[in-house]
Amino acid sequence: MHVFHPPQSVNGLSPENIFYVADSANMTVAEGFITHTYHPYLFPERPINMFMSIRSKGLGRDMLMGALLARAQQLRELTPQLPARLFAQVSPQDSEGLAFYVDNGFDTVDMLDVVQLGVPNARPAAPMGYEMGYVPLSTPAESQAFMQRMNAHRMDAWQPALLARYMSYPHFVALYLSRGPELASEIAFIGEGEAAKLIGLYVMPNYRRIGLAKIMIAAGMKLLSEKGVTYVEADVIRRNVPQCMLAASCGATFVRTSSCYPGINYD
Repeated sequence: MHVFHPPQSVNGLSPENIFYVADSANMTVAEGFITHTYHPYLFPERPINMFMSIRSKGLGRDMLMGALLARAQQLRELTPQLPARLFAQVSPQDSEGLAFYVDNGFDTVDMLDVVQLGVPNARPAAPMGYEMGYVPLSTPAESQAFMQRMNAHRMDAWQPALLARYMSYPHFVALYLSRGPELASEIAFIGEGEAAKLIGLYVMPNYRRIGLAKIMIAAGMKLLSEKGVTYVEADVIRRNVPQCMLAASCGATFVRTSSCYPGINYD
């Protein structure tokens, strides 16, 4: 068996970050890739994040893991002064897949939990000196700009097709909060019937720790309640302490764990 790269980029990924394993008959038996992102807002204590994907449960998987770990080390050496984390995504039900990563030195401290939000103790309106309104999304340029702003604060980036699907939901709501010419925060929900989900929220660094996130959640939930929504879920990354604290402050209750993120820290 041997490892090789594609001759050109695939889905926006450069060839050196994509790996294939072929058997002696030159048939591809495993494939994977690694992405390298800088997330100072989402993970300020560990801003370099590398996501690894492996597609194979048999031949070539160990060889592919070795190639991806070697590439992760190369990427890590680009910014040796910044703490980094390499992680993968595994279903909580995939015990064999999780064991594979653990056997290769990955920890299992991080998960993605789904919680049900309670109504936060906050006034659902713009504070004095701020302006709140619907995010303008009537043109492709406005949608693209909104997606880019949200993606700067997400671990998994939205693509145009996904945002378009979100906007087609009956209860799609996207709000902004600004102070003068500066955007302070944005939030987005999707839903239908009596159920909705918070799919994106950020507060700019200069406006944090003054309760704006709770105000945005309260405002969004008020609008949703007027549409008949009685149940709102949100995703919480366990290693994102501010997310966990915000969920707790909204009286969130645990629903389920939707993903495991086995990982390796680089300090």
